[in-house]
Amino acid sequence: MRIKELEIDNFKCFSKIRFEFGNLNLLAGSNGCGKSSVIQALLMLRQSYKQFASFSVLSTYGMYTNLGNAKDIIYETAEELRMHFQLTGETEGRLELVTEYEPEAHILKNRVMNHSGECINLFSERFEYLSAERISPQTIYSTVSLADELGNNGENTLSFLEEYGTEILVHPVFQKGEQKYLLYCVNDWLDKMFDGFRLQLSPLTEADAVSLRYRENSKLSNLHRATNVGFGITYVLPVLTALLKAKDGELIILENPEAHLHPRAQRLLGELISKAASTGAQIIVETHSDHILNGIRISVKNNDLEADKVKLFFFMRERVAEKYNVNVYAPVLAQNGDVDIWPEGFFDEWDNALAELF
Repeated sequence: MRIKELEIDNFKCFSKIRFEFGNLNLLAGSNGCGKSSVIQALLMLRQSYKQFASFSVLSTYGMYTNLGNAKDIIYETAEELRMHFQLTGETEGRLELVTEYEPEAHILKNRVMNHSGECINLFSERFEYLSAERISPQTIYSTVSLADELGNNGENTLSFLEEYGTEILVHPVFQKGEQKYLLYCVNDWLDKMFDGFRLQLSPLTEADAVSLRYRENSKLSNLHRATNVGFGITYVLPVLTALLKAKDGELIILENPEAHLHPRAQRLLGELISKAASTGAQIIVETHSDHILNGIRISVKNNDLEADKVKLFFFMRERVAEKYNVNVYAPVLAQNGDVDIWPEGFFDEWDNALAELF
């Protein structure tokens, strides 16, 4: 079940904040404004539940994020030394935790105020998180993994594609003619984004590894080592794989999916993110790319995704008296692709530069 609402009190830069999520949620804003803190709060809740099979404790160290001790994550001027997290599911399920504060501890006790959150997708097996730091081009990749997920850095992506790429049927919105399986659709999107590149995987059974090569979309093309091909092509593979295997109810969290991509590829990635959200998956994207946003706007205008399923969040540090506060604005996207408000700093640097030039 998708997340409908998230409330956070006294965590990192947030004294009190509430988010109403949709299928596709875009987090934007300058550095150090709280975008990553929202994702870290979600990851911390998931890793605590996965580690202890219970909501009774909160772990700041774990499989998804390492945040230090309690004193490192408490809101700096908190009036009450406690943290509060509340998740509400789309149709049912609610989890409310009040965390007891122990400054030097990284495993904290929770008072569980409401305990029906297991059905929310954050705690399910249908989950993918890809950090901003992902796999780089290599000659071979290990296939030794006990994880069902692609990995925080996408490190299991190549072994996943080698094993399941020709078995997993993708959602109909991704299918193109006879190309109905995951590996073929990954290659189709590589072709779109990079003008003809396709990947080829070769298992190296005795080494428990898989070899990655790229071929230009021609039978006459030689195979090229991944290390001799553009960095961004391999860097985006985990993102493409996560999105193309998206299913109804799944939660996918992406940090800076646009990294190392040229502008056209970024825009196409925005369109792919929208298509993935149209499957019923829930996607949370942290991005600095106006091209990603424009790809989403184009998809909405083309009716690939309903506008009311897209939530835009713009994080801004604003000075009040002698201190800075983080405020979050929520511009509304219309079905024609228009955005109702453009707060200062919300993907406006292109216009600012043009104004100076002309």
